[in-house]
Amino acid sequence: MNEKSSHPSPRDLAEEFAALAGLGALDGPDAAAMEHCEECPFGQVARAAFGHDDAVAALAAAAFPPVAPPADLKDRIMAGIKDDKESGTPGGYFFMGADEGEWSPLPGGKIRLKVLSDLEESGHTLVLLEADPGGVFFPHAHKGMEEVFLISGDLETEGRTMGPGDYLRAAPGTRHHKAVSRNGCRAIMVTARENHPRKAIGFYDGLMRSLRALGGGGKGEN
Repeated sequence: MNEKSSHPSPRDLAEEFAALAGLGALDGPDAAAMEHCEECPFGQVARAAFGHDDAVAALAAAAFPPVAPPADLKDRIMAGIKDDKESGTPGGYFFMGADEGEWSPLPGGKIRLKVLSDLEESGHTLVLLEADPGGVFFPHAHKGMEEVFLISGDLETEGRTMGPGDYLRAAPGTRHHKAVSRNGCRAIMVTARENHPRKAIGFYDGLMRSLRALGGGGKGEN
């Protein structure tokens, strides 16, 4: 017994070092040696031969008992893989085609907006805007920043006539007076989420949906 304890086997040493490493109790030369073994090919071979990694795995398994995964986990993972393959879109990216997304009309029937992005964490709403000839944007206040980049057409606002490539920035606290597009226009608008346009889109779109539903119900009853 004394002979065994005075001459521990490589397996016993591996288990001891695994326990000490797992507890973060190694320091000085021992800690440096373990770090070297993790990076050195010969050290990795020695670790495997002495069973160090197996000992670490056994300790981890004892400390963290296995938990049965949800029954539908595999199906969800496979469905996600299938969706990624079909869409061809890598994780973290979002695309919207020119013919995708939903247009929301504004009062007057000559202006429509398509929300491209409205993430709460970003703090702003990105909108694609289209106006038919004679379209009028009604006055509204800016609680936050609002920016407009004109892609095509014209837009008369605040005493200026904007053309393709022109840019407008309205600072928080300003008031946007009536704007008119004589020949129609298409623009990108970046507006703070608390600003009027974002709220107007939701309110007016919801109102129009309700009116269409009532109209459709009336027609169905006749």
